[in-house]
Order: sequence, then structure tokens, then C-alpha cells
Amino acid sequence: MNENKNESKFMSKVSPKLTASIGNNRSNQGFAKVVAGGRIIRLRKDAPFYERLVTGEQTVTSTSDAIHSKAVLDSVTANLEAGINMVDKQETCLAKIGGRLSDIALALNHVRDPESSIEEKTEAQKNFESARDKIRKIAVETYDNTALFSNGPAKPVTIAVPSRKKWEGLSVDRANLSQPGLITVDKGKVFGDAEGYTLEPGSIKRAFEEWRSLCICNRMQHSLLSNRLHTIKQKVRDLISGDSWEVPSEPANQNGPLSRPHLNN
Repeated sequence: MNENKNESKFMSKVSPKLTASIGNNRSNQGFAKVVAGGRIIRLRKDAPFYERLVTGEQTVTSTSDAIHSKAVLDSVTANLEAGINMVDKQETCLAKIGGRLSDIALALNHVRDPESSIEEKTEAQKNFESARDKIRKIAVETYDNTALFSNGPAKPVTIAVPSRKKWEGLSVDRANLSQPGLITVDKGKVFGDAEGYTLEPGSIKRAFEEWRSLCICNRMQHSLLSNRLHTIKQKVRDLISGDSWEVPSEPANQNGPLSRPHLNN
């Protein structure tokens, strides 16, 4: 109970200073981005639908011609692959963060060991700072000039995919590192007179739980995108084999949002 009170008191003090490690919350919300033409780009609201959300440059002028249908499917394939690559890099970065959290837990164990000397505890603090700084560096990693992580709620990257007779939007989220346990670890210490909250095992445990949740979300996104990619590739094979497939009509509201059925899963 005392640990929770101390952590809450500490959080109320450090929250205004978060810009020092992960970045400014408002700026990390960023611009709305989409995957078009296999690249992650800023949404161009004034561009035609296909240029804005599918091909990136070329406009599809027919919804019945087999060549155009395949061109659209090829663009969607490239977009989904780009989304998967982004999620894959995010996974790699999350794995590195997990490793550094393990280093921090080890440093705390050394400090709490009653047989540890002052020199060993001081060295453990240095190891903690090294691991913390590596997490801060990972937190600003990007893919295709797009942040993999955010400090607070951020706009997702949208991928437009055909589903039956309409277009749907899949969201690729930037993992939110602005969570109580991770913030406490970032602003804490394990030993010495440095500014910050002296970490407890419960603080590390909470950070690990938040990290695991981010990893789970990452894998769910990867599964969603992979399943859609499999479906699109099958449509391409069917089209090559002679089957017909019509590109869904453009949304009636050109500037409106695409339906996102997976957000309710």
C-alpha cells in the first residue's frame, strides 16, 4: 500500500516532465498517416480516393477491367506488406525494451541484496542508467519516417483494404509508452542520491505487465494484417486464373472515414 502511495506521489511530480525522455505528447500524436503505394505517407485529403489511400500516385479509372483490378490488388498487397514490416520492426524494438527492463530488474536485485557493497550498488545504478537510456533511444525509433511508439494516444496508420463490396480501414497503432509503470521506471533510480523515485519490485513488475500488453497488441495487429494479406494474395491468384473481381466502388463520402470493424474486436 505504501509503495502505491509513493509511486502515485512520484507520478504526480514527474508527469509534467515527460518530454525529457519520450517526447511531447501533443507532437507525438502527429499527422494522420496512411499506407499508399507501399509507403507510409501523410494523408492528402484533397487527393482522389485511390491516390489518397491505395496507389499513392496513379488513379484507377476503371472498376471492371482485369488489368486495373490486378493493379489495385497489387497496391493493396504492397500496402499490407508495408504495414506488416512496420509491425515487425515494432516487435523487434519491443523485444529490445523487454531485454533492457530485465537489465533494470537485475540492477535492482543487486541493490537489494544485503551482501552487496556500496561499490556494487553504485555499479548497479550505472547499469540501470545505461538500460534506461537505451530504452529512451528505442522509444524514438521509426519505420519509413513514421514513429513506432507514442507518448500518449496517437493517430494510427490506416491501410485501406477491399472487403466484399466496400472499402475498410485497418489501423496500425503506435505502441503507447506513456503508461504508469514504464514512466516510473524511466524517471526512477535504484540507488544513490540522484533525483527520482527509488524503484521497488512492484514498479518493475508493473512495467513488465504493460510491456507484455504492448507485445500482445503487436502480435494481434500482425495476425490481422497477415490474414488480410493472405486473402488479397488469393484474390490475385484467382484473377490470374481467369476469375473476375471488381474493385469496390469509392466510398460515397470521399472525405469521410473508412469503416473499421476490427476496432470492436
